[in-house]
Amino acid sequence: MTEYQQDIDAPPLCLDASPANTCAGDVEYHSLDGLSAWPRCAKHFDMRLERYEDSMEKYARSDVAPSWFDPADAGERWEEDY
Repeated sequence: MTEYQQDIDAPPLCLDASPANTCAGDVEYHSLDGLSAWPRCAKHFDMRLERYEDSMEKYARSDVAPSWFDPADAGERWEEDY
């Protein structure tokens, strides 16, 4: 078994970096929920924040599940009271 060793002195790498998806700005750890933080450059964090805000606007306060929601996937329910 190979152990994963992270160089603590190395700067973090952007989670979304790829040859087809270039980065812009400094890479920092960002959190949307206050619980976990992921390394993203400024460009990719702004893109992730837009997706998050869009999903919260569409689904966070809705009593109606979106068409893609399937309770069989994880045994979850959309509504709060169950």
